Amino acid sequence: MKRRIVCSALPLAALLLVSGAARSADAPARSELWVANCAKCHGLDGKAQTEEGKKKGARDLSNGKWQRTISDERMIRSITRGRDMMPAWGKVLTPEQVKELVKEVRSLAVPPL
Repeated sequence: MKRRIVCSALPLAALLLVSGAARSADAPARSELWVANCAKCHGLDGKAQTEEGKKKGARDLSNGKWQRTISDERMIRSITRGRDMMPAWGKVLTPEQVKELVKEVRSLAVPPL
């Protein structure tokens, strides 16, 4: 009887393992810099569907159409000086970190740029 239960449980365990791996593969990988400074409002996917992002009206950074209209310099300015309800990060982040965040924002574009 025990053997039958164990044999029946193996396919279920394999299915759970595979579905968990698929889920983690779908989850976007974000830098520590992004997680610490941007994810609260913009989320890991950049769509701004977090509680804080909705409250502040944060921009959906994954919008490829919007991204094509915005220069890197404009993004750098927005991150550094702030914009609307977005705080200024210029005194918190180095210029190099700001540039890294711009690259990360660009990687969010759907469809890809």
